[in-house]
Amino acid sequence: MGLTASVGGASGHVGGELLRLLTAHGQFELGALAAATQAGKPVTDVHPDLTHLADRVFEPADPGRLGEADVVFLALPLHEAARVAARLPSSVRVVDLGPDFRLADPDVWESFYGGPYAGNWLYGLPELPDMRERIAAADLVASPGCYATAVILALAPLLAAGLAEPSDIVVTVASGTSGAGRAAKTEHLASAVMGALRGYQVGGEHGSIPEIEQQLTAVAGAPATVSLTPVLAPIPRGILASCSIPLTRTATTQELRDALAAAYRGEPFVRLLAHGRWPATGAVARSNIALLQAAADPRAGRAVVLAALDNLGKGGAAQAIQNANLMLGLPEGAGLST
Repeated sequence: MGLTASVGGASGHVGGELLRLLTAHGQFELGALAAATQAGKPVTDVHPDLTHLADRVFEPADPGRLGEADVVFLALPLHEAARVAARLPSSVRVVDLGPDFRLADPDVWESFYGGPYAGNWLYGLPELPDMRERIAAADLVASPGCYATAVILALAPLLAAGLAEPSDIVVTVASGTSGAGRAAKTEHLASAVMGALRGYQVGGEHGSIPEIEQQLTAVAGAPATVSLTPVLAPIPRGILASCSIPLTRTATTQELRDALAAAYRGEPFVRLLAHGRWPATGAVARSNIALLQAAADPRAGRAVVLAALDNLGKGGAAQAIQNANLMLGLPEGAGLST
């Protein structure tokens, strides 16, 4: 008998990716598949590609039922994860894929999200220094958001090496439409998205900003300030983040690449591309891989780092499973595609 995994929010894009990965994992059996708005419907009504789950039906989001598993994945809307998590048994390990538990400062939380502050869980980005050991010992992990994963992986090594300064970070992120969730909105219809790029939540509104600033501040040892411009791209999945950061001194492209290479040497899921090769979203689709490339811009005194990942993979379900593998003592890469 293998380990059991339950999924809250199993009807969403990330929830469907969790089901796909968990059933192919080899170490997990699926427990409760909860989806409040779809309760009672067959899984294949929402995820027709998951034909091997044709006999499964979505259940109500009952914490007692979810908590019968060894690990619970919560892919729930804002505030809903906190409500469910509060009623789960203390013995179960939980990986939350939403923002409810990512921020340590209650005031920052309330300014971006509103509503009651639920607390702070361990931030589950295994590639950060000393984080693997902490994740392995944790019962509750807040898995990072897709935008934050891309930006933090791109910039943390430069800040840690003292090559960059954290107070004027400018990021433009192009994201696939699955990042907006399954809610039916006119601006997400194919006729509105195809053949167009569109900005949204511009001017410091995006919820990934405090998450990014929190983690980069910790790495740099000085306050990080991020200006983030999200762009909706006419692709179903994937993220390409262009991250510009001031250099602390005149540094060459090779020095930037050396810092990234040193930080991620031996990492199974983060890859620095060969000089002159730039990340593309198609290369990371349905994987847990993040691709990086850097260049120095001496005229502007800045470094530019590009990062590509799958928002449902390394930015979502796959990274959550990477965290769960560590928490349960499994091989970190079990069930994850490279």
